[in-house]
Amino acid sequence: MAKNNSTLYKSLMSVWIIYSQADIKLFLFSSSSRDLYNYRFIETKILMKIWLITHSEELKKPSGTGRLVKEALQNECEIIIWSRVSPNKDILKLSPSNTLLIYLCNDEQDRFQANITESIDNIIILDGTWQQARKIYNQSPYLQKFRHYEIQNIKSAYKKRRNQKDIGLCTAEVAIQLLTEYQHPAAKELSEKFIEFNQ
Repeated sequence: MAKNNSTLYKSLMSVWIIYSQADIKLFLFSSSSRDLYNYRFIETKILMKIWLITHSEELKKPSGTGRLVKEALQNECEIIIWSRVSPNKDILKLSPSNTLLIYLCNDEQDRFQANITESIDNIIILDGTWQQARKIYNQSPYLQKFRHYEIQNIKSAYKKRRNQKDIGLCTAEVAIQLLTEYQHPAAKELSEKFIEFNQ
């Protein structure tokens, strides 16, 4: 008899995942003959979000790797087309306390040296050639309020472009290193996409 009751009151479970800018909202909805509208709500924080500030010319080049990052991360990555005269409002709203800019740092006071996985929720990458990235940085004073972070001692394997800095990594390589530090599940997928793209 107990077995029949167990079968009779077996719950059906459906899962809804709703993405917002900062959080993943996971709704678990169950229904049974005893309780038709019983639900639980769980909110879990996204590990981090990557913001690609992309030079407009970069979008025209088949050699660009920013799109690989977007494909791998989906809602955890935003591609922002850089404008000198109209800064993106979402970038302006980011807090310097939990945001890093991936860029060379000449001033030690601006260099971030702690564990980025403990306090950083947003990471900005300048997406373009080194010349374009320098232009974006120099002509965007609002970027200089963010602490800088350098990925060091990693040699680029990127083969699609010439005349770039030997110590520089392409956008996808930067993202791979960051995702690896965060132990993000998309790190492996992005790495595989980049290896195939870089052939």
